[in-house]
Amino acid sequence: MAKDKERIPGRLARTLKMGLLSGRVGSSYLGGKIAGAFRKESDETSGQRHVENARRIASTMAQLRGPLMKIGQLLSTHGEALPDEYGGILKTLQSSAPPMSYATIRDVLMDDLGEPPESIFADFTEEAVAAASLGQVHKGVLPDGTEVAVKVQYPGAEESVEGDLANIHLGSKMVKKLVADLLGQTRFDITPISDELAEHLVQETDYCREAFNAKLLGRLFADDPEIVVPRVHDSHSGLRVVTYDWLEGEDLDWGLAHEDEAVRARVVSQLSHAFWHQFFRGGLLHADPHPGNFKILADGRLGILDYGCVKIFEEPFMRAFAEMMHASIDGDEARLRDSFVALELMEDRERDDEYEDMLKIAEYFSAGVRVDEVFDFRDFDYVSAGRELVMHFLTRRRPPPAQRHFIFLSRVVLGYYEYFSRAGAKTNFHRVVWPYVKDGFTARSLEIPPYG
Repeated sequence: MAKDKERIPGRLARTLKMGLLSGRVGSSYLGGKIAGAFRKESDETSGQRHVENARRIASTMAQLRGPLMKIGQLLSTHGEALPDEYGGILKTLQSSAPPMSYATIRDVLMDDLGEPPESIFADFTEEAVAAASLGQVHKGVLPDGTEVAVKVQYPGAEESVEGDLANIHLGSKMVKKLVADLLGQTRFDITPISDELAEHLVQETDYCREAFNAKLLGRLFADDPEIVVPRVHDSHSGLRVVTYDWLEGEDLDWGLAHEDEAVRARVVSQLSHAFWHQFFRGGLLHADPHPGNFKILADGRLGILDYGCVKIFEEPFMRAFAEMMHASIDGDEARLRDSFVALELMEDRERDDEYEDMLKIAEYFSAGVRVDEVFDFRDFDYVSAGRELVMHFLTRRRPPPAQRHFIFLSRVVLGYYEYFSRAGAKTNFHRVVWPYVKDGFTARSLEIPPYG
């Protein structure tokens, strides 16, 4: 047994730590405002304050792991809503967290699988090959010689989720009431967002659900020439352990920065295909797009890893979304208004201001799709365009309704925007998308059985 019982900190410790962080960050910005009242604060001083606070936030999230680190990863993909200084620092949360000791991991394996790793694996590396917010991965070899990736959940992961979600729910209700009282904005309601986050954070501690998700994606991409989903080995999986085929390959960053434009173009094509095939053929989406969840294999195929966060969309949403895409490409305003209402993005079909607001959002998230021509991501500053969109709603004090189905969909789109930008993508995205939307969404190409 491990001498020092390592665990993700519990709710009390997490609440105290977050309270201390909030106080320090709040005091920092308040001090800046007070100083600015007496002297003009330079951009350099203001930028340094952002850097210091971003480091405090990233450090605390990494220490506490769990849902807070996941939220930090989510924020890091939304650079359009953050000061410049935050983006790069929060991106450190996308890389590995400090791993827990092998003794701790060995205890989890024994409790979950009934035997120590040396008894059920032909080989098992004591050093983690990757560590994240809720668990870490070790490389192993099965008795038949199959190389595998063994994902082990941290002790205390479930409790950390329960504690953080209680704080998140409380915070979202407080924000709703505060905005309603101060600004008269009863429409500004982030509780659907917190509900959606809660649902998926709970799923990420359910490794049986993760294995279920991986098998769904495996069926969807069976025999696909470009996309690889690793097999799940049920014989070596349990409640807190899931074992996959080992995928050997280069990191996604390698492909995005490759000097050969053909390599970069193939990666962009694979990401686009993976997104639209999941979404319109399966009605689901691997919704954790950070670069550590992709591998470029030796034969050039794209491997997708980590299935803790997979969003399964309801079919009425899929039909309305396909209608919106079709109407946007056709420039059909009447159908667009109808689809915005069906998607709960507009309350009143006839309100022109609501329609114009939703049109701005739709145009941003369908960059390069509406027109049948090559779209060059080097000419599309998606971060600046996103900030302009955010500022539009902030200055008009008329936020769009919080539609929970768009939370993870937006996360994936923005993650892919970053990858396309880094790769200098030049692609006719319209021709990629049109085959999926031209006939609308009729049904999934695979049956999704009830979970549990």
